[in-house]
Amino acid sequence: MEEKRTIETLFFQYIDQVKFLFFPEEWGSMFLDYSKNEIFTLLLVYREKSVNMTRIAEYMQAPLNTATGVVARLEKRGMLKRERSPYDKRVVTIELTNEGKEFFQKVMDELSYYGEEIFSSLTPEETETAFKVIDKVMTILRTDPGKRAEEKEKKQKRVKKITIE
Repeated sequence: MEEKRTIETLFFQYIDQVKFLFFPEEWGSMFLDYSKNEIFTLLLVYREKSVNMTRIAEYMQAPLNTATGVVARLEKRGMLKRERSPYDKRVVTIELTNEGKEFFQKVMDELSYYGEEIFSSLTPEETETAFKVIDKVMTILRTDPGKRAEEKEKKQKRVKKITIE
């Protein structure tokens, strides 16, 4: 019971320390006006420059109609544009607009600034250790959630033997 309390205490201590990240004033509302799927779509298009709807749906792990709605909202906000292939009119690619590129450049500049501040304050050994810890945490978080449910169920299904006299 003591270990759980310690983890809970640490969790809330860190949440209190990083809560400033979730307030618009700190980030100029960079991503706070966007849904999770919109953010992932913008990240994908920024990285790959030009993608099709199927690729967006796969990346978001969502149905094609969900991806279409996300792209439509981002298109309405002026962040993305749809382009038809000059060679095959059936092929539609999604790209960032100039406004979208400017927005993303601001985001990347901000992230780069903080990244440089953080890593310049660490020794090479601390940087290596930080990445090892982050890798371990990500590995644990990626474990199958069904596995945890199975383990919990196994613990609950123990058969209790009762002697009858």
